[in-house]
Amino acid sequence: MLKNKTLSLLILLFSLALLTGCGSTTPKSNAQSDVPKTDPTTETAYPLTVKDDSGNNVTVSSQPKRIVSMVPSATETLFALGLEENVVAVTKWDDYPVDVQKKTEYVFQDSLNPNIEQILKLNPDLIVLGLMGHDPKSIEAIRNLKVPVITVNPQTLEATYLTIETIGQLTNTQKQADQLVSAMKEKEQSIVKTVSKINSADRLKVWTEVDDNLFTPGQGTFLNELLTKAGGINIADDVQGWGQYNSEQVITKNPQVIFETYDYYQKDAVANIIARNGWQNIDAVKNKHVVGLDSNMVTRPGPRIVDGLESIAKALYPDLFQ
Repeated sequence: MLKNKTLSLLILLFSLALLTGCGSTTPKSNAQSDVPKTDPTTETAYPLTVKDDSGNNVTVSSQPKRIVSMVPSATETLFALGLEENVVAVTKWDDYPVDVQKKTEYVFQDSLNPNIEQILKLNPDLIVLGLMGHDPKSIEAIRNLKVPVITVNPQTLEATYLTIETIGQLTNTQKQADQLVSAMKEKEQSIVKTVSKINSADRLKVWTEVDDNLFTPGQGTFLNELLTKAGGINIADDVQGWGQYNSEQVITKNPQVIFETYDYYQKDAVANIIARNGWQNIDAVKNKHVVGLDSNMVTRPGPRIVDGLESIAKALYPDLFQ
């Protein structure tokens, strides 16, 4: 049961990442990108070569017309750029936009080791893969199909913007990508400006758990960046990457707010946290400040990630966002 929940969780976290064991895991940062900066109002000049997040050079000879996306965040980006007619396959984890799976020709059930023959049948001219969680042999087998393959693994907001811009250039939608990124940056800056009104001494201490085994985001994780930009103080800032706390550690640090991100599969997550043995004296529990976050919105590094940032900030400081 634990194994299945952990796999499900981290497939959603950063598009198919695997959380492993106790202690901590630190995500690999972006190698991307040597994308030539161009005027976003101009057409992409093909062939175009970029360096993806694995450090590989990827060359696209012409504008992609049939795209296979194995990464939910990339799928959201492709649709946001107006490429819904060009996305021919996604994974069973893709659930946004609404009915996205019905809009494609095929849905891959195994996104980490997809059927190679099925990929070939789709006749793609661009394949988008995640980096974390994938067997390198599987990635190599897909690359051997001689179809352009780009791996994406943004681990920060800035890297997310860069990934969107890169996809825009690869698909000749750089104008749309520029408009999308500009709107996202504007919203991010507005949120950061709003929470800057909170004095350091008044910022709320936050505990965030991504499953009921108390795995939590520490320094260097996407969620930690969102928590910090939203004006919170992550009590797990002594963890590098992903780590696991025990109840005593959480109780001792006495967070004022508790976030959980797994009620999409455990419906009583908030109630279970409130009812935990020994947690009744934690400020967040006493004040009923235990909040479920939309996992997809706060973990998928795509167009909605700034909406996720906003949801965290509003949960922390609702009076500032009236």
